[in-house]
Amino acid sequence: MTKAERIKSAIQETRERRANLRPAVFELKLQNLSRKKEELLSRAFLEAKWLYNWLVSDLGRLNLPANKVDAVEVKVGDSFEERRLVLLGSQIKQEIADRLKDNLRALKKLKERGYRVGPLKPKRFVHSIPLKQYGVTYSLDFARNRARIQKLGDFRVLGLHQIPRGVEIAGAVLVRKPSGYYLHVTCYLAKGDSPEPIAGQPHVTGPRARTLRGYLEAVGIDFGIESKLTLSNGIKIDFEVHETPRLKRLQRKLARAKRGSKRRGKIRFLLRREYEKLNNRRKDAENKVLAFLKLYGKVVFQDDLLASWARLFGRQVHSSRIGGLKLRLRNSLKAPIPVRRFEPTTLCTRQNLHRA
Repeated sequence: MTKAERIKSAIQETRERRANLRPAVFELKLQNLSRKKEELLSRAFLEAKWLYNWLVSDLGRLNLPANKVDAVEVKVGDSFEERRLVLLGSQIKQEIADRLKDNLRALKKLKERGYRVGPLKPKRFVHSIPLKQYGVTYSLDFARNRARIQKLGDFRVLGLHQIPRGVEIAGAVLVRKPSGYYLHVTCYLAKGDSPEPIAGQPHVTGPRARTLRGYLEAVGIDFGIESKLTLSNGIKIDFEVHETPRLKRLQRKLARAKRGSKRRGKIRFLLRREYEKLNNRRKDAENKVLAFLKLYGKVVFQDDLLASWARLFGRQVHSSRIGGLKLRLRNSLKAPIPVRRFEPTTLCTRQNLHRA
């Protein structure tokens, strides 16, 4: 067999094996970064931006082998300068080019469906770097709580305990956030394994678990605005995380800051960090609600079109992440029972509960 045939055969075997598995993504945080490590990571994301913009500026370059590109032209003022790519491995370069090709295919499909699409433009920032192959572009050391990234070195990571032992580890993505650098690792687990751990989920075992499951066999959910969730047993759950005064103050400062100034860049960074904190608090509330609903054996909910609610109750809908909660109810629970959108909620919920 030729090399191309061996690669094709290996890819086919991997697809067949993973057909009976389910993917899960685990977030690991890179900790105790020295100044040198932070400079290396910052340089890697800068080189990823250079390569992406170099490819976008002339799409004919996608026909070139991206893994062999060692230098690119970067626009500085009114002229172009050559910059060398020293921290990006060959597989990372190829994956960046493949991402761009996927974006072009997606735009083509949208255009065929009648949508108006524009050309891809250069980016000011790149906040994610794909690490395609486990064991080559990156590796994990569970005994020492460390991760090794190609050409960047070893890093101490927090969160390796989340990954069950013996699972199949696939690719990862190196992500830059205002709060630091993270590694999003994709793993494939058996479908019968326990679901991905959720922050705040109660761990109930023994006689108490059997008692709870006896009383919490099935429940119906009605989404609303005043009470975000109203359960058929009378429990009402309301959760909202509004914008903080600090966030509003930073937005006013950004509006007054001069475009292109260092002060404006600093305010934008603080604003991104504040949005990240706000999103984490909303996700934490969503996790706790989902953990409570997982105590029930079956869950019945109406498939409401929450996007239309946002036109009338935008702030109340966005501050609760109720749309994300509905999506996770469908994907995370073992036996969700969605009800058609225009079905009378009360009658349909009673009927499904009776069947359950």
